[in-house]
Parts: sequence; C-alpha cells; structure tokens
Amino acid sequence: MNRKTIYKQLLAAVLWIFSIGLVTAVHASNMLEDISFASIPGDKIQVVLQFSEAAPQPGTFTIDSPARIALDFPGTGLALKKKRQSIGIGLARSITAVAAGGRTRVVLNLTSLTKYSTEVDGNKVIVTLDEANVATATDALEHNAIKNIDFRLGKEGEGNVIIYFNQQPDDINLKREAGRLVVNIKNVSLPGNLERRLDVTDFKTPVTYVDTFATGKNIKMVVDTRGEFDHLGYQAGNTFTIEVKELTKAQKEAKEKAKFGYTGERLSLNFQDIEVRAVLQLIADFTGKNMVTSDTVTGSITLRLKNVPWDQALAIILKTKGLGMREEGNVMRVAPAEELAAIEKQELEAKKQIADLLPLVTETIQLQFVTASAVEKLIKKTRTQALKAARTGNRGSNRTYGTDTVNPDNPDDEEGASYFSQRGTIMSDDRTNKLIVRDTARNIAQLRKLVSEIDTPTRQVLIDARIVSAGDKFEKEMGLNWNFASVGSNGVVKTRGDLSSGTSNTTQTTQGGVDLGTAQKNLLGVTFALLNSNYLVDLEISASQLDGTSEIISSPRVVTTNGQKASIKAGDEIPYSTVSQNGTNIQFKQALLSLEVTPLIIPGNKVNMELLITKDNVSDLVPVGIGSAPSIQTREIETSVLVDNGDTIVLGGIFEHEVSKTTDSVPVLGDIPVIGQAFRVNTNKNDKRELLIFITPKIMNENLSVR
Repeated sequence: MNRKTIYKQLLAAVLWIFSIGLVTAVHASNMLEDISFASIPGDKIQVVLQFSEAAPQPGTFTIDSPARIALDFPGTGLALKKKRQSIGIGLARSITAVAAGGRTRVVLNLTSLTKYSTEVDGNKVIVTLDEANVATATDALEHNAIKNIDFRLGKEGEGNVIIYFNQQPDDINLKREAGRLVVNIKNVSLPGNLERRLDVTDFKTPVTYVDTFATGKNIKMVVDTRGEFDHLGYQAGNTFTIEVKELTKAQKEAKEKAKFGYTGERLSLNFQDIEVRAVLQLIADFTGKNMVTSDTVTGSITLRLKNVPWDQALAIILKTKGLGMREEGNVMRVAPAEELAAIEKQELEAKKQIADLLPLVTETIQLQFVTASAVEKLIKKTRTQALKAARTGNRGSNRTYGTDTVNPDNPDDEEGASYFSQRGTIMSDDRTNKLIVRDTARNIAQLRKLVSEIDTPTRQVLIDARIVSAGDKFEKEMGLNWNFASVGSNGVVKTRGDLSSGTSNTTQTTQGGVDLGTAQKNLLGVTFALLNSNYLVDLEISASQLDGTSEIISSPRVVTTNGQKASIKAGDEIPYSTVSQNGTNIQFKQALLSLEVTPLIIPGNKVNMELLITKDNVSDLVPVGIGSAPSIQTREIETSVLVDNGDTIVLGGIFEHEVSKTTDSVPVLGDIPVIGQAFRVNTNKNDKRELLIFITPKIMNENLSVR
C-alpha cells in the first residue's frame, strides 16, 4: 500500500471521528424547548421551563430597577418559537429568553420585585413567584443581618456600593429622591460598627458619601450624589450592589432629545417657493428612509429651518400642507390626511368582510371562582361600551364605522372593540358554571384569554375590632340622722298632738327629728337616753365610701371578600309602652354593638377600610308623654384608614372625667361653725371613663387560615 493511499485512509478516519464527535456534541446539547405559565392558588404565579434533556440547576440574580429576575443555564441552547412572551398576570409582565456563548438566559420582567423560588424537576425548571406569602418571607429574615458595606471603583469610573448579608435578603427597595438614592431594607439588623458614614469623595465618582443607619427592625441607606448620573441596583445571592455611573455626553444629549420629543439628526433647510414633493425627497435622501408620496401631494412651500431635527422638520411641513404620514417598517407613506383616512377605512371594511366569512364554532368555557352569569354580564357590558366608543370615533386614527373589530388579523390587538363579534353569541349555565360561546375560533381564543384573567380567586379579609370601655369610680358620703322625744311616767313616748279638724283629743303622730343621712347601708348608730329627765335622744351616723374599677371589652369580628361590604350586629331590643288614642302600645328601641366595614387590598400587602362602628348602652328611663322610654347612650365612629396586614391601629377614643362635690344642709343651722356639721351631709364624687377602639385587618389565604 503506497503512502498516498495511507494518507487518504488516515484523513477519512479523522473526518469520521470528528463527525461522530460533532454529532454527539449536537445531540448532547441541551435545548430550552418551551415556556409556559399559569396562576395557581395562594396568589402565586408558576413559570415552567421545558428542556430537551435533564434541566440544569440555574444561576439566579435579581435587578430592582427595572424589576427583573434572571436565570442563567450554562451549556444550553434555545429552541423556542417565540423568544418573548407576554404574561400579564399579577406582578409578572413578560418573559424573554436569549442564547449566547453556549448559555441561555431567561429574564422575567416584573412590575416590582417579589419573593420567588426555583425547583428542578426532571426536564423542567419551575419558577414560582409568591406575591402573597410576605409573612413567611419576614419570618425567614428574622435573624438576617448585614455583614459588611463596601465601596469599589468600577472599570469605567462608576461607583459601586456593595452590601453583604448573612443570608439572601427579600425586601429591598431602591428609589431616587431629590438627586440622591435611598435604600430601605426591611427585617434586617445592622451591627453598631456599620452604622456610620462612608466618605468616598476622593474616588471622583458621582457618589460623595454613603450614610447607613437603623430604624427599628429596618435599615435605611442614603447614597448622596453629584451631577447627572444613572444607577442600577441588582441582587446576586447574599449581595446587593448599587451601581452609580456618570452620564456621558452622548447620554446627556439623548436625555435632552427625549425631553424635546424629536430625536432625529439635525439639518438645515432654506428654500423659497419650493415644491413640497422636492422637500420630501430631500428629507428621504437625508435620512435614507424609503418614502412613497401620493400623486395628490402638490403645491409649494417656503421655509427656513436651521439646525432642526429632521423628524421635526417633516412634522412641520406635513402640518402646514394638511398632509399625513404613516410609517410601515422602514417605508413612510405621505398623502393628504383625508386620503389616508379613506384608505384605512377601506382596509378595515375589507378585513371585516373577511372576518364575516369565517366559520362559527361552539365551545364551552369552565369557570371556577366566579359565576358564569356575572362574567356573561360583564362581557356584554364591555361589548356595548366598546361599540359605542368605536362608533363615536373615540379610538384614535384606527376607527371603525359600525363594526365591532378594529383589527381582525391581530387577536392581540388592544384596540379591539369586543371579545366576540356581532355574529357571535354568549350564554351562561349557572348549573355547571360554564359559558357557552358561539363565534369564530380566533374570537373564542381571545375570550378564553380574558376569562382566564377574570376567573381568579378573590382574597378575603378578617376584620377584628376591639372596643375597650374602662372606668374608675370613687364616691364618698357622710350623713347624720337623729331623733328626740319625751317619755311619760307610764313609759309611753309623748308626741305632738294631732291638729286635724273635728278632733277633741291629742294623738301621737311623730317624734321630732333631723334626717340628713344617705341611702347607704354602712351605718354607725348611737342612742342617748337622758335618765334624769323624761327625754330620749336617738343619734344615727351614716357614712359610705365606694371605690372601684371596671373594664368592658367588646370584640366583633367579621370575614368578607375583598371590596365587599360586611356587617355584624349584636344587642337587645328594649321594650317600652306608649299611650295614645288607640290605647297602650308596646314599642322597641335597639341597643346594638355593630361593625360595618368595606376592605380593599392594595399593593404592598396593605388594607384600606371604610369603617362604621357603633356601641350602644341602655341608660335611664325618661318620661315620654304619659309613659316613659329608655334612653340609649350611643358611641359611634365612622372613618377610612389604611393599615398594613396584621397591624393594629387605634381608630379613636373618648375620655370623660367627672368631679363633683355637693353639700346638703339645714338652712342657717348648717352654717354654724362646728355645730353645723350635725346639720350637713357632704358627698364627694370622682369618676373617670374611657372608650378606645382598635382595629386589626388580616388577609386570609385560600385555605381560610389567617396570615
């Protein structure tokens, strides 16, 4: 065998081995094939990432501005039909996947950061966003603390404030206030040696100093800055980094352009009596854009524009000549505004005719948390209002004229007037709690998407009220009763004669006496008899002191659905009689303890409440005409408050302090010094009463246990 043949065989073997290795590598490469999401009970959102092989463990980090959760998958490719999907459930807005450098990154775009968890299950990675379980997150951070705070200079001159934690923090809020950055960290402790100011002026970054101090169980950090800057806050594991970078000249110019509204490259135009079509051609050549000008565009224009953005110059020319412009991709179409409107109208009518020819299908939609009749009523009401707005032309330039679909070719068109067409019908079956829909397949798909957002469990709130009525009572009374009489030789007490008319003799009526006593039972009695005379003296001293405290706690509780009014009442109906021409009637008065509340859960796990609390007590009987009726002592508060979940707030209170001193005496005799004490009774009274009203809202999860 010659050398040439040997080389050929060796080359073929090498190529075969290389191809086997390449095929093996291709087949060994893991691919992200599908992304799905759904809302699950407990105010949670679940995102499922499906891989072609066993799912790798992701590396995660978060960014707070804008709010994002990023997941990195090394050694993974991308095989998705759509790299970006809209979610629109709760805090989740959208999800984006990109692949580069042999790895895939999945980014969840949120309205605000929330607690999340990841789980690897075979070929799946399950990401769960927990919007409700804030209490659990707080408990988990009970022993979290800051280990260190550092400042570092970045490669491009940016300043990096780095916060190190013992464990992953869950609630960090970074915001920009009056030229500085403020960081609020909840449920994290700060060692005393880190409660200080870092002066970093010498680093020549936009950051001048960093102040960190504790506020109760929370921590506040103030990053003072200078000049114009851009910032970024992101979390990776147990580290949170604030990156502050000075704006470049180009960024400052872009910022000014954004404020101005026109961002095109600047040009100068100085023409007198030039054709409009020629000016439009100049702008098209300057920008490199494709432009189609209608034959109906005629006339001339005189203009002098110096150093003006080209898009502003174009807008001025179009407005001056009554023209309109529509941009489709990289092609601009210029024509009179009436002509463009007529063309769009024809296109919409043609699309509607196509939509009217689509076949109708019948499907059912099962509902779980809301009644089918309520959803039917809501959708029909939405359709009526949308059609009314479309026919009155309040939909911008894309108007319809007697139609109910603005863009039939795009099911995701937010300008669509209705979720089902004029040919479609919708009925509800409350027995099975289903919607029966007959319409085109595209419209039914739209309707399913809408219903899935409506058919979610409604959160419930437990309202716990406490009405505390406390009293402190003190009363002291001193009085005197004494009597005297004469005694005859036979031992019979002599009394004054009866002076009634028609009598000839004297009879006993009463003994002489003074009664200045009280109605109390605590008595001290002393009797004196003058034995050498025929007189008897009976002296009775009455003294009483009352001292006591009282506390009455009323605690009404009620559970209601978010946004729905609830009330609870307990009490008595007090009967009383009235006399009229028809005789004696029995009527009733209510003495109630009542709680009426309308709670509204708002973002941030707070509850706004409209409250009406009443506590009635039965007081004394008061004369009413011939008879009497009970008086009702009423205490009521009506207010609106905003409270954190589980917190207690004092709505209000009433404090009453009654002090009185009274003296009841015999005229003249009671004013005699020393002796006058026998003809007086003194009463001292000191009463304190206080009423306090507390309220505690508690958001409940789906299994009806209170958080």
